[in-house]
Amino acid sequence: MGKGSEILVYITADENRVLGGDPLTLLVRGLEEQKSISLELSRALDATVVQLRNGDFLIIQTNS
Repeated sequence: MGKGSEILVYITADENRVLGGDPLTLLVRGLEEQKSISLELSRALDATVVQLRNGDFLIIQTNS
């Protein structure tokens, strides 16, 4: 089987991008708090953090 990726968490400061469902979406105000939470969650979940051009963060886990 090939590798695939799964979005575990989406972190945004824009309440218009918070939608229900999967993945978990967190509304976090402030860039420093977003960075801190992203880093902590990625360590806990053994995953990778990606910052999007719009400033939001994804926490992604690669499945092998």
